[in-house]
Amino acid sequence: MTKSVSLFLCLISSSLLFSQLGPGGVGATDGTSSLKIWYLSSTGVNTTGSLINSIQNRAGITALNISETGTQRPTLVTNAVNGFPEISFSGSNRLRTGLTLTTTNFVTNQASSFIVVRADNNTQTSSVYTTDPLVGSTRFSNHIPWNRNVYYDIGTCCGTTARIQVNSVAGLNNYSFWSYDAHPSSGKQLYRNGSLLQNRAGSSSYTSHASHRFNIGANTSGTSGFVGDVTEVIIFNAKINSAQRIIVENYLAAKYGLSSTDNDIYDEDNAANGHFDFDVAGIGRIDASNIHNDAQGTGVVRMLNPGGLNDDEFLLWGHDGSDLTTTTTTDIPSQVASRLERIWRVSEADTSG
Repeated sequence: MTKSVSLFLCLISSSLLFSQLGPGGVGATDGTSSLKIWYLSSTGVNTTGSLINSIQNRAGITALNISETGTQRPTLVTNAVNGFPEISFSGSNRLRTGLTLTTTNFVTNQASSFIVVRADNNTQTSSVYTTDPLVGSTRFSNHIPWNRNVYYDIGTCCGTTARIQVNSVAGLNNYSFWSYDAHPSSGKQLYRNGSLLQNRAGSSSYTSHASHRFNIGANTSGTSGFVGDVTEVIIFNAKINSAQRIIVENYLAAKYGLSSTDNDIYDEDNAANGHFDFDVAGIGRIDASNIHNDAQGTGVVRMLNPGGLNDDEFLLWGHDGSDLTTTTTTDIPSQVASRLERIWRVSEADTSG
């Protein structure tokens, strides 16, 4: 017990300014990393009643804050997904940036994006997020769904170089987390709940920064407005490595009570283990080219510079959501007066089996 308490106090005290504070502990939140957009339904949301006026970009780039006025404002629904709120779109509202996209703060020919979303119906022809307006030339957009199909586009639409296309996707009215990668040399990959749906070669370049806004909810020319709910949007303007993608997916799965089909490493989020769903972050390694060895995320615990982190090994941690107060006086060593209310659990896994 004494060793465990000492370990966590050491980890908490090591929360330095240069920690990776992004989702799952991947990326910085001051705009200096490839993490450029991070919209959450639970943080930085300004409302009038239940109508959302604006959401701050947690990635630290204020030029990519999103807002709307009047009847264009979507609705914030509290306690909707594993205790977290959701942003509800009716098809006639949206949130978007100004004309502030640049080649530095937005994507060009590569990206990694994540979104947690459900559609009210499978037959709508809509965009969940898109460059606005949605034009037939260069775009960065996704469609979940477009008449039962799912599309992701980067660059000059709509050939196979620019597009991922998965037809007749079922169950879109249930929450899923979607992960998308694009890179000129490794092509494009689309995952749903951690499972690879499609892998296509090539990546086109998005070049319309000066004339476009970034928009979630759509309701702009070229696409119908999205009818459904969103909890989180994450966009990197570079392709992150596979270890980092797996860590972000586990963070999202734990936070929103979703099941990961593949690479479900963090297992302390289920009912049997006590729902340690909060502030999940992690370190891990697939191989020498796909490694993440410094993470803090949204919580106070940071782990970095591990010894003996081998191929296919991961360590992820999260907590039970209790307060950071030292009021608990049970289950402690005799020389300790009290301990933190908050409790952490960890999962260590070798994904090779």
